[in-house]
Amino acid sequence: MLKYRYESMFPHQLREILLKNPIVYLPVSPLEWHGEHLVFGTDPFRAKMVLERVWEELGGVLMPTLYIGTDGTKEKDGEIFWGMEMFAEEKIPGSIFVSKETFYNLLKDMLFFLERTGFKICVLCTGHMAKEQIEVMERLEKEKNDENFKVISWHWGKVNYPKELMTPNSLHAGVEESSEIMSIDISYVDLDRIGEKEVDRRVNLTKDSLKNINKKFGDERFKFEVDSLIKKILEYKK
Repeated sequence: MLKYRYESMFPHQLREILLKNPIVYLPVSPLEWHGEHLVFGTDPFRAKMVLERVWEELGGVLMPTLYIGTDGTKEKDGEIFWGMEMFAEEKIPGSIFVSKETFYNLLKDMLFFLERTGFKICVLCTGHMAKEQIEVMERLEKEKNDENFKVISWHWGKVNYPKELMTPNSLHAGVEESSEIMSIDISYVDLDRIGEKEVDRRVNLTKDSLKNINKKFGDERFKFEVDSLIKKILEYKK
């Protein structure tokens, strides 16, 4: 299977893959607070894992992860809260976002050059499920959908999981997401720190709500999502 990582690809290899398999994968997600028990790279790592596994199966070109994204805001008492801060109603150090307009323009420009280079399909994948993030990606999918260049916007919300791969409450940094990150690298999850801070407990990240985190569950969810995305891509390639 012909496949390359963009950053380590030579020009002659680019020409070859544009002739034989002109598909490119772009993982995109911001660095974001996910409670005391998860690393800031949770969403980017998740997006990369999904696309890396698809790339291993279908080939093409895998782009370096784009550590960028957007989220909603809320103002209270003159303070602007972003993302999970809106629910905690306090500043939470660590998350790095850009405005929705900036996010759209950056991705639009990148897609322009990927199309200009000669790729026919770009799979955008995010692990960040903020409404604003998804709206930008869905908009780009609609705008870039012709015979010359198609964008597939992908996130786990598009996956029709069976009941056994779902939990009753799909929390941000909850059992599903935490199990997935554990399946990527166990060192990215620190179970001893769950619920350690008041801000965690305020958004229901507690020992009790997260007691069912496990690697096997994360592995199974990833496998199902990857298989679903592969089917989607093969439909586009027909």
